[in-house]
Amino acid sequence: MNMAGKILFSFFVLFLLAQTVIGFDCSTIDKTEDCLELNSVDENLIANLIYTEYLDPNHGFISQYNSNIEVTSAPSGSSFHYKGVIQSTWFSLLTIEPSILFENKLYVPSQSKVRTEYGYNIKVPENYYSNYKRDGRTCKILYSLNSQQDFVSVYDDNSLEGTGKLVTVSIDDDSTIKAVLQIQATIKQREYRWDRYCCRRYDGRCIKYCYDCDYYSTSYKTDSLTIERTQEVFSYDHQPVSDFEIISQYYGSYKGKLTKDNQTSVELAFQNSYFNEHEFEYGANFTNKPYYLLQLTARRINDKDYQNLINDNYTFFIKDISGCSIEYSDFFSIGTKDCIYNLQEENVDKIQTTGFSESWNLLLKIVIFIFINYIIYIAIKKSWGKVLIPITVIMLAVPLVSAEECGLTNLASCIPEKMYDFFIDLLNAPLQPLLWLVRTLLETPPETDMFHGIWAIILYCISMFYGLLFIYSGFQFLFSGHNVIKREIAKDWLKNTVIMIVLVNASFYLYKLVLELGSVLTTSVLSMVDEHFFLITADNIVNIGLEFLFITFYVLTLFLTVFFLIIRYLVVAFGVIFVPIGIFCYFIPPLRSYGRLTLNILGMFTFITFLDAIIILACSMLIEIPLFENIKILVMICCFSIVNLLFIILTKHVIGKSSISDSGEKVAEAVKYIAMFA
Repeated sequence: MNMAGKILFSFFVLFLLAQTVIGFDCSTIDKTEDCLELNSVDENLIANLIYTEYLDPNHGFISQYNSNIEVTSAPSGSSFHYKGVIQSTWFSLLTIEPSILFENKLYVPSQSKVRTEYGYNIKVPENYYSNYKRDGRTCKILYSLNSQQDFVSVYDDNSLEGTGKLVTVSIDDDSTIKAVLQIQATIKQREYRWDRYCCRRYDGRCIKYCYDCDYYSTSYKTDSLTIERTQEVFSYDHQPVSDFEIISQYYGSYKGKLTKDNQTSVELAFQNSYFNEHEFEYGANFTNKPYYLLQLTARRINDKDYQNLINDNYTFFIKDISGCSIEYSDFFSIGTKDCIYNLQEENVDKIQTTGFSESWNLLLKIVIFIFINYIIYIAIKKSWGKVLIPITVIMLAVPLVSAEECGLTNLASCIPEKMYDFFIDLLNAPLQPLLWLVRTLLETPPETDMFHGIWAIILYCISMFYGLLFIYSGFQFLFSGHNVIKREIAKDWLKNTVIMIVLVNASFYLYKLVLELGSVLTTSVLSMVDEHFFLITADNIVNIGLEFLFITFYVLTLFLTVFFLIIRYLVVAFGVIFVPIGIFCYFIPPLRSYGRLTLNILGMFTFITFLDAIIILACSMLIEIPLFENIKILVMICCFSIVNLLFIILTKHVIGKSSISDSGEKVAEAVKYIAMFA
């Protein structure tokens, strides 16, 4: 390995180590395996493994969890501030509890607790010393911390709410919470100066001077630092609306009315029935990493669930109202209420039937309508022939189907339009079930789980031969002597036996994985095909004529395609039973041709739908070319005909190739052993 490779390898190892070190500590929660899996994807998802009450806002749990976390250093992303001797200062507004993050807004009740944390260092200057002796010059300065103080003030829209790391604030309206950290440090400075004096005299004169470092003065220097943190909050002044009133009783059933709003979740319970409607789903997010404090979140879902009652727009009909109670909750309120019993008499009108009208007007209109249509039928039959009769019937039927859209004002444009729609729907009606079946058989992977028990039995039967194969390999080694060819054959037997055991035991899961892969490839290609490509359209006169002529051939081609796809589906579904047999036979030289035939057929049938999807995609793109857009029906027939021919040709090719390749492989092995012997 060259130097560049070693450097890249070192960085790769460091990266892997970093990934194992950085992240949430999964040993602190019960669902360790799920946590480790999410840690490798997105550690923020782990918060919902900790907070699991997704239908209720449990602020007590959030508060208890966060209070057990001690923040001793700056959370990730914190900024550091410096001022004089006040060094490495950080300040964080950790949590506002209770609170809920909903639609990127932080909602709080009338009272919440604001938790902050901070840290800093006081760096006292080093003492100053000087040996340069001169009268009046500073010889040393001694520094010491004289005093320091720090405190946090919390404001609600500039109104002071309290001081400290945990402050309760009262919030009446949408506002901005501001936390202010103030730090003040005073340094004491004692200055000393050189004092010259005569330390030796001679004959009344000073012949030598000495210096003493004497105290001169004391001074104080004060540094102050102020840091602010703000958080916009929104006041949540909602009062839960939830009442259930039982208003009447008749024929052994009770009628009740539920009153609620879209901010209140309710759980209405009876002895043998219930009704639940949850407006929100709750979760949690991580904040202030690497301490991983929790922030409660909400998402609107409007989920309804009820059993053994009839619901008609919050009016309920219940058989048994015993044990009636209602639980309600919103962002910050959870409670229980008793049902209200206010039974009143309710008159139920008898079901009345309308008698048969004695008027003959309706019958007269029907007779006249039939007579007019008969006259038109006779006239068309004699004048234009029997070809136009079906068209006339369609013209008469279409206005009757959707008469509410046609009137005297738009009759001229409405009738041709309805004729066109009816004509197209009539042609596509027999095609749609076939096309749905074709697409389903192409995209859907066969269900193999139902054959798992049979696969296990076959696996058990095959495992009985494992010992015999090992014994046979051993005998080959024992009796091969100095024969190189026999020893190589024995080695191949042993190697093939080990590989065969591994593949046979994993065949069910490998086969299922291959089926899923083939289905994904086919679905991804078919998703690019226009759904209207398969249907009959009447966009030009040439298409209409060809569709009349070839619609029968198109239907027959689709029937044949469905037939082949059903055969493919059944073979692939039952293939999970034959996969271990095919693998076993493939590694046994006398049976290798049968094993290869089984595996080749299953492999071809698994991925042939991918080739079919490519053919269909190519044909759907072909009709966009002007040369082919007028012969769409012919392109579709050719498309599915190619799919059918591909099925037949590949099946024949796989069967033929399996026998040919087996003889070729025997020749190749013989050549190899002859070369070794030589």
